[in-house]
Amino acid sequence: MESEHSMQDHQGNPVALPEDARQQVVSYLKHQASKSTADLLALVERAAGGIEQSLAGVSESQARFRPSPDEWSVADVLRHVDAAMRSTSRIIKALATGEEAHPDMDAPPVLEDAGKTLAELRNGVAESYDEVRAAVAAIPDGPAAEATPRHPFFGDLNCKEWAAFVYVHSRDHANQIEKVKAHPGFPR
Repeated sequence: MESEHSMQDHQGNPVALPEDARQQVVSYLKHQASKSTADLLALVERAAGGIEQSLAGVSESQARFRPSPDEWSVADVLRHVDAAMRSTSRIIKALATGEEAHPDMDAPPVLEDAGKTLAELRNGVAESYDEVRAAVAAIPDGPAAEATPRHPFFGDLNCKEWAAFVYVHSRDHANQIEKVKAHPGFPR
């Protein structure tokens, strides 16, 4: 039987990731981390572009639609991505400069932002990716520093692996937005 790595999602529901899938992502992160800072910045650009592309044509009312009471709306996803990217940028920046970093990957939607418009949420996400770009740009080329705060699914990651994780995380949430948009009840 295949082992699984489990944790809770952002609503507190148990989530399991099959070990082979986890290892595949870890392998990808390590491979990407072997690349230059410029390559990592290009990966961050693809990540930000994927989120932005998933938002094409989404209206204010569509951004508030939830497929079910326990699933996120597009607005909830954007609040999470904003919070997670800001947290990740702090981790990358600390590790790139040799400081100790404490990952805070449990980044739920920020409730006090619940009244923000879609445009405000999009601007917040854009600003958070700007923070990630600045942090990644500060990573010196060459081997990454050894400091490795633990990611709940993927284990110890160095600053370059955290930079590559931005793409994995963003792609996951861009896909989540696409699933919300594909729901039969999504307002047209």
